[in-house]
Amino acid sequence: MYCGVLVFGRLTCYVSAMGHVYQRVKLGAVNEEELTILVDTGATLSLIPPALADRLGVTRLPRKQVIVLADGRRIEAEVGVVMVEIGDRRAPSTVVIADCDEPLLGVESLETLGLAVDPTTGSLKPTRSFTVRLGGISMASATTGR
Repeated sequence: MYCGVLVFGRLTCYVSAMGHVYQRVKLGAVNEEELTILVDTGATLSLIPPALADRLGVTRLPRKQVIVLADGRRIEAEVGVVMVEIGDRRAPSTVVIADCDEPLLGVESLETLGLAVDPTTGSLKPTRSFTVRLGGISMASATTGR
């Protein structure tokens, strides 16, 4: 099922017949790629396959991390950082790099971007104004002059 909801005036979300929420997202490291990704509010971290991490040029942390999966299994996986962009919101986010059926956007990314899933519409909605502070300078005020 297609949900013609626009987030921030330009983004379209998709809701599957099972009620899963998909979102157009731009991920970046050395390279950028836009894709439709499953929003998983039960996942703390986002998950991408190694092939996507390689295309993006994601730098992996020097040691693998133990990750607990939704079914309780523990795996060792690579971890890196990507820039996540949804609409006019962009921020760094931790990603687990492991074989998977499809990439997942976890709640850490949503929280960092100030977004949440609206269960009544199946779309992303802002939870707060988006501001990232770097070195004490508000990115919102740096771009708007306020």
